[in-house]
Amino acid sequence: MGAIARLGSRVPSEAIKRHVRVKYQCRRGAFSLVEMIAATALMAGTLAPALAVMREAMALSRECTTRTLLANYAVQVLESQSALVMQNWSNGTATGNFASDGYSTLKYSAVKSDAPASGGLVNRLMHIQVTTYEDKDGDSVADANELQVKFRTKVAKLASYQNAPN
Repeated sequence: MGAIARLGSRVPSEAIKRHVRVKYQCRRGAFSLVEMIAATALMAGTLAPALAVMREAMALSRECTTRTLLANYAVQVLESQSALVMQNWSNGTATGNFASDGYSTLKYSAVKSDAPASGGLVNRLMHIQVTTYEDKDGDSVADANELQVKFRTKVAKLASYQNAPN
């Protein structure tokens, strides 16, 4: 028998209440509904800002990747246009996209001019500027709100370029 039976009938009522209270607390193993709601609210309150930070980080990562692609493609177009200028010294504008590489929204515009107003010298120095951009709205124009990368160079007209084999 328990401690209550040993004490007999002289057990004070306060001791019985304490024994019952301790026994009840030991058997309690579940959480109340209020405790569960409070824990859920705390978790939601801490997860919401963390998810917002993750979303922003993913958007910045995508933008960084796109900027890297634009820079690499700008260098590629600048080199090819420079080679064309060295061979045939032609003014003009070339446009295109990189759909063959799987990036149909990435486009370029290359402007070649030997006019002094553009930074060149007639028949002596060609100014080449390449703009690569992400054409989100599909209008084939580099808008101010679209990601853009611009590179430029100058090519001198040398006899060694003209005499070189193609």
